[in-house]
Amino acid sequence: MKLNFTLIAALIAAFTFTPVSFAKTQEQKIEEIAQLLRDNGEIVDSLHESLELYIEQRDGFEKTLADNHDYMFNNPDIPWFGAANPKLTIAVFTDLSCPWCKKLDPVLHQIVKELPNDIKVVNLYVPLKERGNGSNSATFALNVWKGDNDKFKQVEKTMMSKPGIHNARSIMKVATTNDVAQYVSTDDASTAIVEKNYELFMKLGASGTPAILIDGEVIPGYMPFEDLFPLVQQKLKELETQ
Repeated sequence: MKLNFTLIAALIAAFTFTPVSFAKTQEQKIEEIAQLLRDNGEIVDSLHESLELYIEQRDGFEKTLADNHDYMFNNPDIPWFGAANPKLTIAVFTDLSCPWCKKLDPVLHQIVKELPNDIKVVNLYVPLKERGNGSNSATFALNVWKGDNDKFKQVEKTMMSKPGIHNARSIMKVATTNDVAQYVSTDDASTAIVEKNYELFMKLGASGTPAILIDGEVIPGYMPFEDLFPLVQQKLKELETQ
């Protein structure tokens, strides 16, 4: 049984790797897969089921992106920074209470600093560590973004700089320091955005924060500047050749 799972995983990987992954042509790989199936007939049914599931998930992923493109990338109610007319927009499922999100935030700002006319970053708040609290760091930040945008940058920076998980006390401290205490409240519109973000987070297959959505691909977890910046540059080159 373990061998069967190994073969199935290998065959699925062969279907899903990008064309540049191997020097072999697609026809060569298809023939090798066909031969593997002929030699291991007992895995055909399981592989067929797995491939159907993969295609269903892929199609669902692409449909979710298409149906929610404007919500994620062109939504004035969702915080963003960078170019107003970018060549590439990066959407990040992030949590103001997540240590790795806090570490990723300056990386994203550095990328925008390096490519100010090319890159826009959208922050899709998913307060996993505060989920269930009606008033949390995400709804507070969204309220400030909408109600006092001039103060938002400093508020978010302060929120990101605090180690650990936010609570009512830490949120109020940030609010009073920045004279925005009136936005520490439950707001139906901000709550709806957070719930929508969480729904998309789940539908796109993310399992934790941060999750970076870039050019139709979800990259899980933190990436340092030296890894993420070359990837962004490569995506820009690909877009220029399309």
